[in-house]
Amino acid sequence: MTQLMINNVSFHVDMFEEKMITDANTGEELKRLNFSFSVVGKAAYDKYDAFFEDPYFEVTNMETKEMLTLKNISHSTFYQSPEITDHTNIVFRVKLQQEPVKTKEPVKNEQSTESKVNEMLLSRIKFKALVELLEEKGLLTGDELYTKIEEVAERDFDILRDELSHSKKEINA
Repeated sequence: MTQLMINNVSFHVDMFEEKMITDANTGEELKRLNFSFSVVGKAAYDKYDAFFEDPYFEVTNMETKEMLTLKNISHSTFYQSPEITDHTNIVFRVKLQQEPVKTKEPVKNEQSTESKVNEMLLSRIKFKALVELLEEKGLLTGDELYTKIEEVAERDFDILRDELSHSKKEINA
């Protein structure tokens, strides 16, 4: 018999199996624990059924003193809650497993390089269309436009760079 400490709750397990599996995506070797334990009665069933609804557990094997953070793969019994009396012996079967070391997940608002290129291209197209429209209507000449661009860049470049830098930090936070 093995004793496990799971989220600071002690479990005396009837069956215990520890094995290494290979993650299909990363090729990493991950530890999987399969174990069972018994309880008696509806109150105990409800308590442990709810306990194993959590997605992650801090597990310590009290014999080896190894501590792991494991993901809940499954927990089951042969019973459903309405079938259980105060004297029913219930065996829980539980599977917990390590997760692969995660690579950097993209930030929710982070765009792919292709998306950024498309966005820049669309901005340039819009700018060019606006310039052509203003020139066609005789409201602007190319020289006036580039003089104004230089003037605005000199005046607002640092402010706009700081705004973009600030919004990038918010996205990465």
